[in-house]
Amino acid sequence: MLFAKVVLALMLGRDAERYLDLQRAAHMRRMRELTEIKRTGSLVDALLADHGLFHLEADLRWIDVTSTRLNSLAQEVRPA
Repeated sequence: MLFAKVVLALMLGRDAERYLDLQRAAHMRRMRELTEIKRTGSLVDALLADHGLFHLEADLRWIDVTSTRLNSLAQEVRPA
């Protein structure tokens, strides 16, 4: 879903970097929430929180890589 939104933003001439920044901030907020659940919850809660955290960490890595390649991606997906 993130990929599609970034590509669509680029194709429409929108600020994809801003979208990635907003998404990064939302992920960081959710990671803080899940970390608190891990700290205070049961073992089941902690395992579920870990699952969510691992997915968010992967998304954050993708956001960072994509941010560095945004100009090149824009050249590939923008209509000629």
